[in-house]
Amino acid sequence: MFTPAELGALREACADGKWLSLARAITRVEEAPPWTTALPTVEHPTHVIGITGPPGAGKSTLTAALITTYADAGLRVCVLAIDPSSPITGGAVLGDRLRMEKALLGRTNVYVRSLASRGAHGAIAPATRNVARLCELSQAFDVIIIETVGAGQTEVAIAELADSVVLVTVPGLGDAVQAIKAGFLEIADLVVVNKSDRPDAPETVRHLRMNLATGTEILQTVATDLTGVAELKAALDARWAKVTAGTDLAELRAGKFVEEASMLAEAWTKACAVDVPIEAAEGFEKAVKRILEEAAARWQI
Repeated sequence: MFTPAELGALREACADGKWLSLARAITRVEEAPPWTTALPTVEHPTHVIGITGPPGAGKSTLTAALITTYADAGLRVCVLAIDPSSPITGGAVLGDRLRMEKALLGRTNVYVRSLASRGAHGAIAPATRNVARLCELSQAFDVIIIETVGAGQTEVAIAELADSVVLVTVPGLGDAVQAIKAGFLEIADLVVVNKSDRPDAPETVRHLRMNLATGTEILQTVATDLTGVAELKAALDARWAKVTAGTDLAELRAGKFVEEASMLAEAWTKACAVDVPIEAAEGFEKAVKRILEEAAARWQI
């Protein structure tokens, strides 16, 4: 999709703080089907952090706090904010970016891009993987933060993309662990109890410790006043230092390849199925076979 010369020009533009070139490149990726986007291997990896959790946990506020903390440390930050799309018009309000506006003011070392989910499952947009990879290839950032849509129990696709997954929850969700344990607790590298100034925060932490795997760190934050956010950054930095010390990062990313290929195959098959003539009377077995055969026949390497 991008020639080596185009990628070189993109790196030069980003080095000069010219985000327009990056914005246009991301638009090209967004508008192309994910199976048509071929990007080279990243030689200089950037820490990709996924921020996920149930609606109302304060993910956008915590992301804004992380922007402030990283940027104040002189680091270059990219944020990909996934916003839900209307099932009717396909449009998105892009409210996450609006909530981060205060953290962005006057900062030339921060780039935020909103991506509409466009009905995709997994709480991330279809193009998220390729956009994140493009941002890595630009060599313009020290950290890439992906904030998911408010996610349900099984929407854990962020684990197949991020190097570090931060699960954000809050006290007062009823049975907080039941609300997030199916899937979420298994993928979390760090768990954050946000709004921890609430009186029931210790009980939420206790429940989490009972259900989390041994060694999974639990942090408490009040994102609105940056309480605990420096500690969260330190924990993320320590994890990145650990996985980049040897071959852990390469193995971590290689382990995600099969899942990514599977998701691309699913998207391709769904796209092909739209115009495959199928009669309900022939039953699911024959219908599925026909769709798969048609998808395989159309696929060209």
